[in-house]
Amino acid sequence: MNDTRTQTTVIAQAVQIGVDGCLEVIDLGARESTGAALRSAIGCCWFDVVRLTDELDMWIDDEGAIVADAEVNLMATAIARAHGAIWQPFCGVVVFAAHDGNGATVGLSDAQRDALLTGAVFVPTVNH
Repeated sequence: MNDTRTQTTVIAQAVQIGVDGCLEVIDLGARESTGAALRSAIGCCWFDVVRLTDELDMWIDDEGAIVADAEVNLMATAIARAHGAIWQPFCGVVVFAAHDGNGATVGLSDAQRDALLTGAVFVPTVNH
């Protein structure tokens, strides 16, 4: 008997973190564009990037902190602070992805994904 199930290949893996702290690996390549995938994953119209390291970006709802029912994403804020982004709390769902040498958004490496999923990403890279 042949197995008819198909294996899904993730094209551009990213990690989505909800305000409840739940982490999920998502595929930024599953939509018509990276922007559409980010808007869908974050649940927003306008998004912005917070560059955390030379390779790691955090994508946020550009209006997340000013909506009436804004919820601080404690896990994302803690990750950002561990990497020197100490100036504000971050609200709403966030998406972590990587970028190439030209600044274009690309999928996370397996090591980056695993660091986010296991908490190893909390290792500070900036001394305060």
